[in-house]
Amino acid sequence: MGVCALKTTKLSFALLVALFTLVGCNSGDQSNTAQGVPSGNGTATLSWEAPTTTTSGSALTDLAGYRIYYGISASDLSQSIQLNTVGVQTYVIDNLGSGTWYFAIKAVTTVGVESALSDIVSKTISGTPPLT
Repeated sequence: MGVCALKTTKLSFALLVALFTLVGCNSGDQSNTAQGVPSGNGTATLSWEAPTTTTSGSALTDLAGYRIYYGISASDLSQSIQLNTVGVQTYVIDNLGSGTWYFAIKAVTTVGVESALSDIVSKTISGTPPLT
């Protein structure tokens, strides 16, 4: 499979955000991480299906993992998490502060080529106190 085929790897999974009811008091104050995103006690559980074929229809044989992108703006997913295993298809992101968070994922091949970004999904977290 050539590099061109890898660059157009079809990401045939749907990203789902499982919503949890978050309990807590809203202190009205948020802490910011070094990257400028609010932190708190909120969580989001992401689940997806692994891609099996490239856009040409051939079998995807060099899947190495996934990269989750997220942030407080759909147009600026400034945070990322690298998952270096194909067996993981659920991931919990914690320490999310109050507000609407946006999430998307890319498949990554063994040579580091990323697929196109999945659809962006969102979750609104409210009432979580900041981490201390």
